[in-house]
Formats: sequence, C-alpha cells, structure tokens
Amino acid sequence: MSGQINSLKELLHTITELLFVRFKMARIEFVAQKERMVQLGILAASAVFLFFMSYISLLFGLNLVLSPSARIWVFFGLAAGLLLMMCWALWAIHRNLAGQRQFLAETLRELQEDVAYIQGKKTMSDLSLKE
Repeated sequence: MSGQINSLKELLHTITELLFVRFKMARIEFVAQKERMVQLGILAASAVFLFFMSYISLLFGLNLVLSPSARIWVFFGLAAGLLLMMCWALWAIHRNLAGQRQFLAETLRELQEDVAYIQGKKTMSDLSLKE
C-alpha cells in the first residue's frame, strides 16, 4: 500500500511539474507575442506618419513642376500604385496574424498532448517533439 501511495505521489509530482513547465512556456510565448504586437503597432504608426508627410511633400512638388496634362497621369498613377501597395500590406498583416494564431493553437495542442500522456492515453512515442 505504501509503495502505491509513493508511486501516486511521484506521478502527481511529475504531472504538476510537467503542467507547470508547459504553462510557463505558454506564458513566455504570450509575453513575446504581446511585445511583437506592440513593436508592430509602433512601427506601423511611424510608417503611416512618415508616408503621409512624404506623400504630401511629393504632391506639392509635382504640382509645381508638371504640366496640367502630365499632372493627371502622374497623380492617378500614384493613386493606383499606392492602392496596390496598400492591398499588399493588408495581405501581409493578415498572413502575419494568421501565423500568430497558428502558433498559439500549436502551443495549446502540445499542452493537450501532455495531459493525454499524463492520463495514459498516449505513449512517449506518440508525442510530437519540437526541435
């Protein structure tokens, strides 16, 4: 009976330690993701501000230099090019956010694998290991 209690205590200790390590890893990943999002926000705000300042300067300069017929082509061409660049930037942001969601889902899946291992539903060879 004493051997079973010690074995149960050891198993409980292992379970708690494994869950603690996984939750600590998840917390570190969440903090890192939050820091990346803050940096991304600051960089995006700076880029938008600098873009608008340079764009306004460019428009004022082109308005003085170009002939009336050339202004139409240049301004509409700039608008079309910038619209394409904006679509590309929105696509890149969407792809970045989708990658971050996938990273979070992977961490939660690994935590579920650990719980399944502890419950005896999976063996050590069934677990996916990161390198």
